[in-house]
Amino acid sequence: MNESLPEDEPQPPRLRIAKGSPWRIDPGRRAKWSAPAFVAAHAVEVRQIGDPVLHAPAKKPRMHKGDLEVLAQRMFASMVAARGIGVAAPQIGVPLRVAIMDVDEAGIVAIEPKIEWVSDEVEETSEGCLSVRGMYGMLERPVMARLVAFDINGKKFVVEGEDFGAQCMLHETDHLSGVLYVDRLRSRDDLHSVEVDEPADAGAEERLRS
Repeated sequence: MNESLPEDEPQPPRLRIAKGSPWRIDPGRRAKWSAPAFVAAHAVEVRQIGDPVLHAPAKKPRMHKGDLEVLAQRMFASMVAARGIGVAAPQIGVPLRVAIMDVDEAGIVAIEPKIEWVSDEVEETSEGCLSVRGMYGMLERPVMARLVAFDINGKKFVVEGEDFGAQCMLHETDHLSGVLYVDRLRSRDDLHSVEVDEPADAGAEERLRS
């Protein structure tokens, strides 16, 4: 990721809608759902590694739009409380194929997301998880990916991601298959504890929020 662009030349989003106009967490919803009172009322504790819900494939949601929006609210509030940039429904104890991906405030709520394509090019990167507190791992991920999903209204859309955006897409869809990033490590030697005095560089911040 290139962090050296001038401030007046913003970077393109690393997670973007490539096809369709899906229902999203727009600025109005974001402001409401991020408010401290809303987060306090709706956030739940993120489940941690070892919880059975995290290690089993999630199921197709069969819910009405209103119920899906309520679920999205709970997921987003829980993600905000945990300082995340993505969350899957199993992480709040709901075994359904629903994920939120919020890299660069994308606000994407994906129902039944499926990875359609990944690049041959891969890159070793650090990765963390809200469900594996205090740890991060080093693993290889494709640098680009494309995902197909449905929105809360049942409309199909396509998302493309680069670098951290692709990593988030792959990380969250893994959750829906009962896979954590630690399952993809070559060995446990690639798993590290987060040091409390670790420099707060951009990479470290994003690793901890993924």
